[in-house]
Amino acid sequence: MKNSILFFALLAASLTACNKDAINTPMGDVNAGLPSKPKFSIPVDVNGIITKDFLSKDTIWMIPGVSFVKPGKTLTIEAGTYLVAGAVKEYLDPMDSKVHHIKGVLVVPKGAKIMAVGTASAPIVFTSDKAVGQRWSGDFGGLMLMGEAPTNQPANMRMEGLPQLLPIDITYGGKNAADNSGTLKYVRIEFAGYHLNENTEINGLTLGGVGSATVLENIQVSWGRDDGFEFLGGTVNAKNLVALSNDDDDFDFDYGYTGTITNGLSLKDPNSTFSTSNPGRSDSNGLESDNNGYGAEVLPFTRPTLKNFTFLGYADADKAKTNLKFGNRWRRKSSLNITNSIIAGYGTGAAFENIGPNGNFSNNVVHAYTAAFVGTVPGTGNQQSITGTAAGYLNLAGGNDIFYTTATSLIFDPANLRPNAGSHAYGDGSTTYKGAFHPKQAPWTIGWTQFTPKSY
Repeated sequence: MKNSILFFALLAASLTACNKDAINTPMGDVNAGLPSKPKFSIPVDVNGIITKDFLSKDTIWMIPGVSFVKPGKTLTIEAGTYLVAGAVKEYLDPMDSKVHHIKGVLVVPKGAKIMAVGTASAPIVFTSDKAVGQRWSGDFGGLMLMGEAPTNQPANMRMEGLPQLLPIDITYGGKNAADNSGTLKYVRIEFAGYHLNENTEINGLTLGGVGSATVLENIQVSWGRDDGFEFLGGTVNAKNLVALSNDDDDFDFDYGYTGTITNGLSLKDPNSTFSTSNPGRSDSNGLESDNNGYGAEVLPFTRPTLKNFTFLGYADADKAKTNLKFGNRWRRKSSLNITNSIIAGYGTGAAFENIGPNGNFSNNVVHAYTAAFVGTVPGTGNQQSITGTAAGYLNLAGGNDIFYTTATSLIFDPANLRPNAGSHAYGDGSTTYKGAFHPKQAPWTIGWTQFTPKSY
């Protein structure tokens, strides 16, 4: 989590628009780019509030600047719809007295809802409007949901990266653990992100104080400029999440998040522009979790419950040790509860730095190039190694071909991540397996995911 810097924009009328077991795992037409459909801008008023309630799949919808769903309203997006960045809008940031040019940011504030329900064969896609071969991180802005579920921050905590654009309330958090911000199912978010100031960015999917009545299932965030998934407090649960080739952390938890996530995949791409441990830059981790930016013991403690995750860095040990940080980084009084998961392809598998109470890291499989763990492991039943190759130790279905390795990896298949019988991750082959994918079942990624390299 980056230190939150409040980003206030001046409200003015002058804002300008500017395979195993022969299971087939189709991923669609990987080089198709955008479908051939008419493009229209989502209509907004002078404050950026969306004035339309339904977005149909027969149109590619362009999101101008920072666009808000009005509190009390629900924005429904039809299965199979594509959304891209629209007109650039200018916002003057009094923090640095600079004009920032922002596009393609969709915000669902407190009191508003989004119903984006795709299907495996017709996912909803937020993506780049560039031609195939020219797409890159930052082409799209990002998707933000804000709810009234508890956080450990003040009640007037504003979402980082957003302009203060009245009459929309851009604070998040509250006392309603069962708050409902809507539904995201079978959704992809690609090429997102925007760097506003140092340590202040827009991520792929940002969830601030989102409550447990919200539904998050089958979501992929790929090729983002910053974090893939960012959970800022809240109680929302999720399942079947994919984070691919994001420049910073794939999963980031902060400010008292206490939900449960089942089945998660984190893949690092050695051809990405990862932010590494340079001055003024964040570290690139599979997962990073803080209680807050200062490690204060404020309640509720950040304590995500994660079941059956797979975190994979690089096959190249030297490059992993240079360009990546940790498979998991638990720090600044964050607690944790992670079980039945796989971490591999990092110099250090998991780091436990001044963690909070009631931590649990148990029944996981970890392979690392330098150290499986840093700090005291708060759990039992883990298997770890720093010898041999990660692929050899894990013994997954893809053999040596389990990492997202090259810019031409058009055939990456999550079925290759299922553990073989005899693997440390196999368990009983039914209920105690480790990692994101059941050894004997077709992957939950079939049909709706996209693993085309971002250079295409």
